[in-house]
Amino acid sequence: MDGLACIIALCYSGIIYADQPMEVIIYSRHNCHLCHVALRIARLVQADIPFTLHSIDIAQDTKLLALYGHRVPVVLIDQQERLAGKMTERELRAALKKARWSKSISRILSRLGLHPNRG
Repeated sequence: MDGLACIIALCYSGIIYADQPMEVIIYSRHNCHLCHVALRIARLVQADIPFTLHSIDIAQDTKLLALYGHRVPVVLIDQQERLAGKMTERELRAALKKARWSKSISRILSRLGLHPNRG
C-alpha cells in the first residue's frame, strides 16, 4: 500500500482522529504592555480556533525568569516556542495552523513507522 493509501486507510479506520484542542501558554510579566496585547490577541483568535489558553507570570518562577527574561511575551503552542516579543493576530493564526499541521503529520508518519525527526 502506498503512502497516500495508508493515510486514507488510517483516517477511515479511526486511528487518526480529530486533535484535542492545542494548548497555548503565554509567558509574561505583570506590567508588560506587549504581554497584555498578546493575551488579548490570543483571546480574539480563540473565538475562531479552539485551544486552551494559559498566561504565566515568569516573575513567580526563577527558572522561567532566567530562560525568558526580557523576551516576553513568549508563546508556546503544545510545549514548543512559536513566537516571542511583539506579535500580530496574523502571526498567531499562522503559528497555530503550522502547529496543528505538524502535529497531524507527525502522528501520520509515526503510524506509518516513519520518524521525520530522526536523521
